[in-house]
Amino acid sequence: GNIVSIRNALYDRGVLKTYRAKCPIICVGNITTGGSGKTPAVIMLCELLRSMGKRVVIISRGYGRATRGLRILDPEAREGIDASKAHRTFGDEAILLANRLREVPIVLSEDRVEAAKAAFDKFRPDCLVMDDGFGHRRLARDLDILLFDARHPFANGRLLPCGMLREPLWAIARAEATIITRTECCSEDEILATENAVRERSDGIAVLHSTHTISSLSRLSDRQEFPPSMLKRRKVLAFCGIAKPESFFSTLSSLDAVVDGIRFADHHTYTASDLSDLLSRLASGGYDFLITTEKDATKLVGLRPEQAEKVFILSVSLSLDSVEAIEALKGILEHSLSSLSGH
Repeated sequence: GNIVSIRNALYDRGVLKTYRAKCPIICVGNITTGGSGKTPAVIMLCELLRSMGKRVVIISRGYGRATRGLRILDPEAREGIDASKAHRTFGDEAILLANRLREVPIVLSEDRVEAAKAAFDKFRPDCLVMDDGFGHRRLARDLDILLFDARHPFANGRLLPCGMLREPLWAIARAEATIITRTECCSEDEILATENAVRERSDGIAVLHSTHTISSLSRLSDRQEFPPSMLKRRKVLAFCGIAKPESFFSTLSSLDAVVDGIRFADHHTYTASDLSDLLSRLASGGYDFLITTEKDATKLVGLRPEQAEKVFILSVSLSLDSVEAIEALKGILEHSLSSLSGH
């Protein structure tokens, strides 16, 4: 906590210098570790910006990839990417974003300043969307959007390693807007308590509410879509390597599926042995099929067609809870993008 406070103070006072990109930067992040819904939020935000006529590029560290340095997912060159190596080269989250946002370039680098420079030089966007960069102070941004999971927004309220917070709660004051996610899982009183806690630490911050909804159920082999109601009373073997696997399992249970869940580490890379074990359990346990998340599906390579037919993918989307909330976010974005002339 002391180290974080000193570092932030040095940036606030200009002792540690920041780099300002040649176009506005919108950051989507959190102050807790993992699982607040950043990837669906980035997708929603990019879709909204594109509906406003903006050219967007995503910049990210590329967490979970096996490579280092600068990597670019160019929409015009995606067809030439080796699918069996893509998740190791770019990371599962970047591949998921590329699959959902097929016309949006994605630039990866551990050095966010390098990513911002490369993104502007190659694509000349109207704005950059920085994925998971709230604590990265060296790259200046024009809008910080913080996410909080309504079910446990601040965990136990303590910093790592005793809790899940990356920064003290007073860091909320650096953000201009926050989105409370998964409000469908909580009561109005719980949501209001989170909103009040956020406003106590940042007077005037915009607080928006969102829900996670199922966007599709598809088969891995051919991506054919099926109604989610197909899961009702089906016995499924669910597996995932995400930060909060219970969210995935509870979503399946809410569809009246009979769920046995297998947890892997976040960003787990599936080996041939893993896949063999899963298929063996499927065959011996009387399950109807295997089911996993959209992010995990990017790493299921090497399955034969008859094996891939037994794997289904449940995809979710983040949606703001009202037309008023959408218009409010559009207004916030327009205000932030108006700084373009000053870059």
